[in-house]
Amino acid sequence: MSCARQEVRYLAGFQCPAGGLAAGKAQVISWDRDVYVSGRSKFVHVYSTEKQQIMAAYSFPAEVWHVELVSETRQLYALCARTGIYHLAWDEHGRLLKKSNSVASAGGVDIVSVGPEFSSLPDPAICSFTVAHGILVAASLHHKKWRIALFHSVSPHHEDPTMAPIRELEFSIKPTAGCSRRLEDCHFLPVLGCVCLWKEKGLSHSPQSCQFAVEASLFTPLFGVDAAMLDSPMILCGFPDGQVACFPLKAAGFPSMHLAESTDQSLAPVKILYHLEQPVVFIGATRTEPAASESRHPNKSDASLGCDCIVFLGHEGLMVTARSGEKAAGKAHEFREHHLQAPVSCGACCGSSVYYSTHSDLLSVTVPTAPEQGAVAKTPRHPILSSVGHNVPAVVAMSPISRTPERGVEVLALSGKGRLMACSLNKKGQAPWAGLSCAKAGQRIKELLSGIGTLSDRVSRLKSVVDEKNVSLLDLNHVMGLTRAVLSGQRPELPLPCEVRVSWTRLLQQDSLMASCTLENKTDCSLERGWTLCVDLSAEASDCSTAVSYSFPIERLLPGERTERSFPLSAERSDGLEFPLTIACTLFYSLKGLAAGCGNAVHPAGAPAPPAHREGVLLPLKEHTVDVLQCLRLNSQGDDPCPAASWQTSPWDPAEAFLTAPAGGDSSIGQLRTCPEALCNQGVDYVVPLTASVRVSAMLLNRAIQWDGSGVALRCAVLHWLLSAEVTRARKLSEVRGVTPDGRKLCLRVREVSVSDLSSAGPIPAMEIQIESPHLDALACVHLAVIARLQALVLQSDVKDGSSPDLHLANLQQLFIARESLLKDVQTLRDHLCVEKERSSDTAAQKLLRTYRALRDPGLLLL
Repeated sequence: MSCARQEVRYLAGFQCPAGGLAAGKAQVISWDRDVYVSGRSKFVHVYSTEKQQIMAAYSFPAEVWHVELVSETRQLYALCARTGIYHLAWDEHGRLLKKSNSVASAGGVDIVSVGPEFSSLPDPAICSFTVAHGILVAASLHHKKWRIALFHSVSPHHEDPTMAPIRELEFSIKPTAGCSRRLEDCHFLPVLGCVCLWKEKGLSHSPQSCQFAVEASLFTPLFGVDAAMLDSPMILCGFPDGQVACFPLKAAGFPSMHLAESTDQSLAPVKILYHLEQPVVFIGATRTEPAASESRHPNKSDASLGCDCIVFLGHEGLMVTARSGEKAAGKAHEFREHHLQAPVSCGACCGSSVYYSTHSDLLSVTVPTAPEQGAVAKTPRHPILSSVGHNVPAVVAMSPISRTPERGVEVLALSGKGRLMACSLNKKGQAPWAGLSCAKAGQRIKELLSGIGTLSDRVSRLKSVVDEKNVSLLDLNHVMGLTRAVLSGQRPELPLPCEVRVSWTRLLQQDSLMASCTLENKTDCSLERGWTLCVDLSAEASDCSTAVSYSFPIERLLPGERTERSFPLSAERSDGLEFPLTIACTLFYSLKGLAAGCGNAVHPAGAPAPPAHREGVLLPLKEHTVDVLQCLRLNSQGDDPCPAASWQTSPWDPAEAFLTAPAGGDSSIGQLRTCPEALCNQGVDYVVPLTASVRVSAMLLNRAIQWDGSGVALRCAVLHWLLSAEVTRARKLSEVRGVTPDGRKLCLRVREVSVSDLSSAGPIPAMEIQIESPHLDALACVHLAVIARLQALVLQSDVKDGSSPDLHLANLQQLFIARESLLKDVQTLRDHLCVEKERSSDTAAQKLLRTYRALRDPGLLLL
């Protein structure tokens, strides 16, 4: 495809819908000094080329599909979507013959509302029409058939025309596979046109009544001898199913068109000329060979010359030409197929060229002449014609207005964005530097090459930017897909399960408490580069300054795979571990890389940076609670436990810690909370070990931990459930010894007991979980951990699975009264010591420890 120089002048702009103007329903009609513009809207605008502005706008009741202008009678016909045809007529001064009910003016533009009083043919089935020789030809679709109806056109001097058709024609639809949907969507409309017989002495009819005139050498063999003898204009119909049909306005036996009211279909048969197998978008005629009169009168206008070729354009780029055949071969006429660039939006004929528009450019092609008689065609059967591009994109309608040897062809065009343009198009083969000298042409070539190099650099940079944006969009698509899979909650299991396990590890000649986080991908998306696994460690009673965070970048985690990351539980800024410890796991994807170069716009100078979670996508996975039971170092053989970790703290006073701790909790299970800072401090070893115990119903434990009794005693199963350690599973132990992470010795045992005086049915079998330690802080910490485990167990158990025993409420009430009395003694002692400043008194410490033992050993029974 070659390119030609063009000159484009923008005349006016019109409003268009969001999807742009429709190619099959937009029109540009030039009449004298006015231009009528119709797009996919309810308006028909009138633009004055003399005043260079929009003069009027006619508002119709529905979307305007097609407009026909009869210049002889100054009449305008408009087809509105599913409402029918409307008729406007003007006098010689440009005033409407029939007044409108609503006329407004805005910005110098008269807005005329076209109401039902202008209705000419109210038929909602009409999808296209044309007006020729005083006859209105309307096409409609009825039950898989095309129906053509002929009416007398509206006379300017008669208010009530007869709406009965003077003739009706009908033939079947023959759609191809690709045209069925287009017929249902009504995207393409039938194309109707009128062709007359051209004679050298002139036309028998007014030239404005026919769209184009055809020489007798083509008219007679193509349409028949009867039409030529009757001098009958022919109506050409191109339909969305691809058929091209024709029929005469004059029927045989009726020389006057206005008297042809016979319903006999044999008098005016419909003739199918061709089937393009694609929607027909344009019908026109060209002159391919110079006529004898043209050589004698070179300045003769195109309207005074006859055409020797009829052109049909299809939407998918098929161009069919009809011309007279070779007399030697006995062909009266012949059709030839050529292929153009597609899709074709609209077309126009001017001289020997056909102008057509695609989405990207306005093109022109010269219709090839017929081969000489006896010559062998060297082109293929369906050649692809070379087109000339004019660099005018997105043209949806056009109308040629002039053709001169100096300026070429001037076309009025309407773009898809609603812009009216006047385009001056050069002839094919005229170079941009025509008429220049060799030196100037060489300089021009250098400038063009330099411009090409600069443009190539810009295109390369833009291509790299587009590639980066495509990669960013692809990454963002993966991120949104994974986010939807995690947050939708449609799966019963977690899409990204994250499990935490705690263990002791020998690292750098020192024992360290490590935690490992295992992340498994059960989604259909992969975790690519950019995702980070974030782990936040925090204690319930600590402030934010002692919280620790770890970040682990994920390179690639495919669906079904898992990855494990380990990290220490200790913190440099803290004096020790405080239990319970919360480990929160989240996935974070930073969006900074997707908006490279936008940092200054996002974060102005001097402004505080936004939080990290606002710069990316944050997906919370799961929170895990780590208590002291998961961090014990056990020794099941009775030897001395392993040495403690290297956390050194200051001495601790048990009475001071007990007094400063808030008194409260649930006395029924022996829970007494102490200050978390004191629980990790070292204290002196007491001669008599401190003891705390919790008693739980055996029936509750059996149902909660789902004990089956196969070779393992219930007390061993309970101890393994508390510790989840391999040493308890292997040896089936009911008692273990060990140390806490800060080196406090302790002993944990489970034994079977019977609780009497609580049930009328007899003693209640129970399990007593007993904790012994010479350190008060270790005893309290482990005791709280056991109680928390039992609370979670009670909440998860189903009360419907078992029945509660009948209890002696009087005995149970006495136990609660005794516990409340002990709590009141504690509060009284604390108040007394706070007033008299006797916190260091040995007597006060002994009283507090005795009360502590009475509260926690033995505890109440948990049912």
